[in-house]
Parts: sequence; structure tokens; C-alpha cells
Amino acid sequence: MLIAEGIQKSYGALPVLKGVSLKVEKGEVVAIVGASGAGKSTLLHILGTLDKPDAGSVKIDDNNIFSNGMDLPKFRNKNIGFVFQFHNLLPEFSAVENVMIPALIAGTHEKQARDRAIELLELLGLKDRANHKPSEMSGGEQQRTAVARALINSPSLVFADEPSGNLDSQNASDLHQLFFKLKKELGHTFVIVTHNKEFADMADRKLMMKDGVII
Repeated sequence: MLIAEGIQKSYGALPVLKGVSLKVEKGEVVAIVGASGAGKSTLLHILGTLDKPDAGSVKIDDNNIFSNGMDLPKFRNKNIGFVFQFHNLLPEFSAVENVMIPALIAGTHEKQARDRAIELLELLGLKDRANHKPSEMSGGEQQRTAVARALINSPSLVFADEPSGNLDSQNASDLHQLFFKLKKELGHTFVIVTHNKEFADMADRKLMMKDGVII
């Protein structure tokens, strides 16, 4: 599903990634752990095509994503979902409208996008919150809405950067269980940066980073 080889990244004179290689199998839940500053989020952003490496390669489903001619925004919209620590929902839109946005960008018909968004919100226990704005929802509900948005285009890969870092322990636990439910029911592959030891220990595989490399 995902093969990264020799990923290097520096910001100015500061080397952040020093030759990271990894493979992720289809249907895996992989946790990336390590102290702050280890390079976890930088790696995640490169794997997710949000940033480019200084050296190295990334393949997703046999697509060399940093090759010349690759339409990264289009590829990202269709194949990759993102969940961040802060939900980044647009405050003026309802939950269902927020979830629909990536589908509309991809050219999906509005009714089809809305039906799929409602279907996902129902799967995530949010059907009765579909028409609520983010300010009318709890933190856990907002984050689950962000997960639904990440899934709307049925991506092969979902990347999450500290997705439970802004939640209380119960909502964090619920979110972690949700990822495994989605893996089982929808077959998604997850790569998740987390400081949550309990969740990292639940993952299919745990990768430890230190000083810009996987140890």
C-alpha cells in the first residue's frame, strides 16, 4: 500500500528526517510514536503528500507520488484522508456540509455527496448531529465529524496526526476504537502519529522515531 525509501528533510540547516524507510500493508493500523521533535509529523506530512522530501521516494499503490507530472492535489483528494489534532471544521457550515466538501471538490454530484456524508455520520454515531454547526457539538463529536470528512472519498489511506490529543480520555478511547471499527468494516489503512501509549499498543504495528530516524 505504501513504500517510503530514504526520506530526508531539512529546514534550513536543521535536519529533521535523516533517511526514513518504511512499508505499510493494506488494512494495517500503524502507530508512529516518539518524543516531540523526533520528526513524526514531518514524516506524516510527506507520506501524505502535504510536503515534499529533499531526498527519497514515496509510493502509494505503485504510484510514485513525487514524480514529475503527478497531479498531487487530485491524487490526494481521491486517495488520501487526513485527521488532525484540531478538527479544522468550517464553523459556518453544518456537520454534513463539512463532510461533503472533499466530495464536492472531487466533482461528486451534490445529492450523492450528501447521501454519502449522512451515511458516514450515521456510521460514526452522528446522524442526529448532521445539521448542527461545530459550535453546537462536543469535542468528540467534532473530531468524529472530521473523521467522516476524511473518509468521504473512500481513500485507500488515512493519515492522522495526534487525532485524540485534544480530547478527554473517554472521547479519545472512543475515537481509537472507531479507527479499528473502520478498518474492519470499510478496509481503510491508517497511519497515525500519537503520544497515546494505550492506542499505540493497540495498533497492528508501532514504529518508534528518535532524532529523525525509525529506531
